[in-house]
Amino acid sequence: MKRSGVLAAVPIMLLWALLVGMGAGPGAEVPKPEIDFKATILDDQDISTKIHQASWEGNIFFTGLRGKGVVTISFEKVRKVVSVGISTGNNKDFQITLKNGDIVAVSFDVDARFQGVTDFGTYRIIARNIKEIHFE
Repeated sequence: MKRSGVLAAVPIMLLWALLVGMGAGPGAEVPKPEIDFKATILDDQDISTKIHQASWEGNIFFTGLRGKGVVTISFEKVRKVVSVGISTGNNKDFQITLKNGDIVAVSFDVDARFQGVTDFGTYRIIARNIKEIHFE
């Protein structure tokens, strides 16, 4: 009878271990995209940071709202991204200037992350705190 109680407790302990592990915070690593894009980020405190291996939510393209539609814009086409207002709800408005000179208005989720690697470590910033991004 004791043995069946122990056997019943094993799945419960495994489930507990899995659930506890899910609550771990993000590690020090950031995604390493297949193309090494370099950028300089200016945050809302006017602190400038140069990064390489830049990514947006782990991708090498921006995803945002344009009106009621969703757009994706490859980093290869982007010269700069500039915040054009304050956050409203879960979104913040930006203008993306393309290398060909066109400007595209988009809204990003305020919690979307731009990330990369600096000379001194990894870097992450959420859209809410981005003032400008300039690609090299």
